Parts: sequence; structure tokens; C-alpha cells
Amino acid sequence: MAVAALGLFIVSYQWGNQYKHGGDRPPTLSGVAIRPPLPLPDFVLTDSSDGPFGRADLIEHWSLLIFAAVDDARGHRGIARLVEVYNRLADRPNLQQRLRLLLVGTDAQPRLALDFERLSPAIAVLSAEPATLETLAAALGAEPRPRDHGLPPLFLIDTDARLVALFPASQSAAEVAADVAALAE
Repeated sequence: MAVAALGLFIVSYQWGNQYKHGGDRPPTLSGVAIRPPLPLPDFVLTDSSDGPFGRADLIEHWSLLIFAAVDDARGHRGIARLVEVYNRLADRPNLQQRLRLLLVGTDAQPRLALDFERLSPAIAVLSAEPATLETLAAALGAEPRPRDHGLPPLFLIDTDARLVALFPASQSAAEVAADVAALAE
């Protein structure tokens, strides 16, 4: 009887510990999880106020990044998708505060960039020279200047500046938001 009680205690303790700490398994995602997370190389982009933006600026923030030109329909739809994901996280204000929405392209258009950035303090429109853009896109496995006009995929970068997930254009904003929340917890 004592052995059975001890066995029940051990099983209950382990189950409770896994429930409390989530176990060792990564969360199930609708998007594509990158295992192990892929550290980003050093890079320097330019933000809309002509300031530098680099890898160090990603530290301590979750970031959703897309590659698109700020002045074309793909970029506009990309920003709309980023904002929709951000809005779906309204029930998690702490995560919203730590989430950045990054549009990266080669065309620096300060007026248009500022218009987009006024939509939310989480939005940053960044530009780069083609060579820098290609290096960053290659590190993420993306096309720096996609040829089609569909929605761009989203790349989730964690608080250590590592790529942790990819969300294809076919994934809904609700699914992306759920995946971001699961990974951020």
C-alpha cells in the first residue's frame, strides 16, 4: 500500500510539474517552427528617420518581419496583415508591448513610411541597400524582392534576435497571432 501511494505521488508530481511548466515539448504551431532557432547575422538597416537599425535593436522584443516595398500593393497588404495580427493580440497587452512589426524593403520613402508608422507605435518601416537586403533575406530563407503580388510570408524573430517561425501567406492572422502567443509564453 505504501509503495502504491508513493507511486501515485510521483506520477501526480510529474504530471503537475509538466502541466505547470508546459513540459519540454515545443508548442504545436499552424506555421513553420524553426528548430533550432536560427541566429540572425549582423546587419544595418535604416529606419524612416534615417537612423540605423540593426540586430541589437531586436533584442528583448518579439518581431514580425516582412519583405516588401513600402510603396506597392504587396507592402500595403503586408502592413494590413501585420496590424491584424497585432490587433488579435489585444487580450495580451504585455505581448503587444514587446511586439514589433517590421516592413523591410529597398525603397526609402520617409513620408509614406511615417504614414504607416502612425498606424501603430509597433510599426517600423526599414530600408536597406540591395546587397544588405539580400544578405538578410538569405539568412531568413526569403526572397528580398518577391516577383508575385501576393501576401508576403511573415518571419517571427524572438527576444534573442533568432528566427523561430515562418508564417506563409496562406495562414490567417488569427492563426499567426495564436502561434506568436504560444511561442512567447
